[in-house]
Amino acid sequence: MRSPAVFVAILIIVPGLAGTSSAAQAADAFRSRAETWEFTVQAHPLGSQSVNFNGGTEITTNSDVGWGFGVGYNFNDHLELSFDINWNSPTYDAKIASADTPGTFTRASSEMSISNLQFNLFYNFLAGPVTPFVSAGLGSTYIDSNIAYGAPVGTCWWDPWWGYTCSGYQPSYSTNLFSYNASVGVRWDVTRDVFLRAGIGEGWLDWQNGGGSNSFTTTRIDLGFSY
Repeated sequence: MRSPAVFVAILIIVPGLAGTSSAAQAADAFRSRAETWEFTVQAHPLGSQSVNFNGGTEITTNSDVGWGFGVGYNFNDHLELSFDINWNSPTYDAKIASADTPGTFTRASSEMSISNLQFNLFYNFLAGPVTPFVSAGLGSTYIDSNIAYGAPVGTCWWDPWWGYTCSGYQPSYSTNLFSYNASVGVRWDVTRDVFLRAGIGEGWLDWQNGGGSNSFTTTRIDLGFSY
């Protein structure tokens, strides 16, 4: 399972650090979030995860750190809608069931590419500089196994600068899935224009006909800028 220990620690430490400031300092550093835009740079540490599919296929991913960014708008001090993009590239080991011979498996190891496009809705319980929050979101997740299939595909075209040019690529097994998530966490507006946010939650993937496990732990920490 993905370990959330470091993020649990953050959720405890952040409000404690904020509490060391006096009430006057907190008031001076904070401004209303209402009708402001935000930009976030995100870290998405991931622990190992095993996914089982129909027929006995199993994929085990290793720990990795993903990155992302987002743009959000605060309708008021409590409600924010954001659009987030993040990606990571964990290595993995796979045991793949044969489609032709039941009980026969092949093994593969590679590095998969995962990218997420998500709309997330945040609700901050308090209007002050330190507040717990809940969030929920939905979007699309693209997964490329980087395992090749078929022959390389090539194409050629006329380039006005370089003349007749050819290029090729190797097709690989990939899929695009509907995904959604929910999380809880803490937000700290450190200054009028900078904030930190850390959360932990659960994510789900709609594997459609894949039959895989669709639940996984999500962890995220943001460095944000308000304007």
